[in-house]
Amino acid sequence: MRTYLALIFSIFGIVISFAQGGSARVAYIDMEYILSQTPEYIEATGQLDERAGTWKSDVDKKKSEIKKLKDNLAAERILLTRELIDEKEEEISILEDELFQYQQKRFGTSGDLITQKIMLAKPIQDQVFAVVEDIAEARKFDYVLDKNTEATMVIATKKHDISDLVLRRLATARRKQGMTKSEARAVEEEEQIEDAMSLRQMRREEQARLKEEAEKRMRQEEKKRQEELANDVNYQKEQELKKRREDQIKAQLDRQAQQEKERQERINARNEELRRRREEAESKRSETKSGPTTEEKVEKQREEIKKREEEAEQKRKETAERKEQMKQERIKEMQSQKDEADKIKAEKEQKLRDEMERRKREALERNSKKSSVDIEKLMEERRLAQEKRAAEDQRKKEEALKRRQEMIEEAQRRDEERRQRAIKEQEERKQMILQKQEEARRQAEEASKR
Repeated sequence: MRTYLALIFSIFGIVISFAQGGSARVAYIDMEYILSQTPEYIEATGQLDERAGTWKSDVDKKKSEIKKLKDNLAAERILLTRELIDEKEEEISILEDELFQYQQKRFGTSGDLITQKIMLAKPIQDQVFAVVEDIAEARKFDYVLDKNTEATMVIATKKHDISDLVLRRLATARRKQGMTKSEARAVEEEEQIEDAMSLRQMRREEQARLKEEAEKRMRQEEKKRQEELANDVNYQKEQELKKRREDQIKAQLDRQAQQEKERQERINARNEELRRRREEAESKRSETKSGPTTEEKVEKQREEIKKREEEAEQKRKETAERKEQMKQERIKEMQSQKDEADKIKAEKEQKLRDEMERRKREALERNSKKSSVDIEKLMEERRLAQEKRAAEDQRKKEEALKRRQEMIEEAQRRDEERRQRAIKEQEERKQMILQKQEEARRQAEEASKR
């Protein structure tokens, strides 16, 4: 019963949590697997299987007796009177009823086998529930489900299965009974450390999942925005104009870079020529061992080379300044072109508004020439029509609000009915389970007394 109630409340809580957009921590256990790995349950189940084998032998024995009586009756039927045949058939029917009652008593849905299995599993299930509660509290699980309940689990990821953890904690609890207080404290501290590490890991995974979902939403929103912009004609025109401007600036910069490169190549060639001449002069001076006049010529050439290098550097700086100035002038020119285009666009819009205003005045003048009374009548009719439309819109709005309120009240009423019905069904199921348990307990007591 505790398992069923826990399942009902867990599923109800999960549905409410996800309906409200919450993020619940969920784990599950495999109760059959846990019981199959528990030594006490395995031993008790073995004893119960031996007892069930004895009951099955009794059933087979009764069946063979009934079969023997039926065979004898079939063989002696032609020799017996009708009264004896009826007596033997009645005796066989009584034995068959006794066999059926015995089978139901031992192997029925409320029989000794099922009842004793429940009684064997209940203490271990209570221990499992206690361990699960401790784990859920330590690791902050909102819901822990049982894989073997009536509700079908469509997806059961292995990382959410804590059955092995429950088995380890059960084994640790059994070992604690033979430990000292300090040893038990040390084991508890190890369990707390393990729970804390698992909780941190789950939180990191949750944060990573939320981050991935946020990035996915951002990508979807960005994709949607790009699609909307792709369908926006004005945006496409602006992008095309911007691209053309960038291409023009890039082409101009490329030309300037090419010019600078050519100028630098010319400077390098000139420097190379000067270096070659200087080397030739040095070579001649070393060969002829000329006097001070040749040294003065070489020094003069060095000064001339230095002067030319300074002039080349000055020209390079001037070229760079002209390049920057041309760039700024081009940007200003493009900005002025844009301002001019905006101005022309504004003038066109203003002319269009003036033209529409002029046409409106002409239409009013034509109408005024016909009759001022007609204009007043037309305006009055227009005012009445507007008031009528406003009243109609207000009426429709009130009707829509009223219908919406009625729908909300009806939905609330249906929800309340469903809730009351669910509570009633839950109470009935609880009473039925209690009755079955009471009946099973009573039968077990009667069986033990026998």
